[in-house]
Amino acid sequence: MPMICESTHSNLAFTGCLPLAWRELSTLPKSDEFEHQEKINLHILHILFALEIHAGDYGEDPSNAASASELKRLDFKVSLLLEMIGYLFAAQQTIPPECPLTLTASELHWRAGVAPSVDVPLRLDLYCNLIYPRPLVLYAHVSEIHPIDNDYRIKATLQQLGEPLQEALERYIFLQHRRTIANQRGNSQR
Repeated sequence: MPMICESTHSNLAFTGCLPLAWRELSTLPKSDEFEHQEKINLHILHILFALEIHAGDYGEDPSNAASASELKRLDFKVSLLLEMIGYLFAAQQTIPPECPLTLTASELHWRAGVAPSVDVPLRLDLYCNLIYPRPLVLYAHVSEIHPIDNDYRIKATLQQLGEPLQEALERYIFLQHRRTIANQRGNSQR
């Protein structure tokens, strides 16, 4: 899954392919439902952050080399176990297909064969990591649709997020950016 993280309008953006499902709504959820979903999304992002922590992030102190090596080994085993469980769990669910998208903390752009109506409320189910196959559920309004070949390029403005979720989403995007840079450095050193 190629990922590019870039700045757009001073917002960090994640560009890649992730499973995404969307459906039109007659109205947005009521404020209490919306707040409840924000708490669930925040919980999901915190779990994803915990999955992002790697045993190799313990500094370069030579006295920690043995314990860091052991932690890396344990981290690999736990990651493998989580990946296997996530795969089994995902196999029991209907995960939507991956689609090319760009995510910022305020917008989502994607390509699809079918376009929703402009200015209609949407529910977006975005699967950020199939090791933990639980989607972020975001609400948005379609602000632009552009036909491209046999597809549509869709731009949706996310419903105003609460500050904790806004910060967590920005952190998720930043971590993807950091991972992309680390992968590029690793590939250039080979």
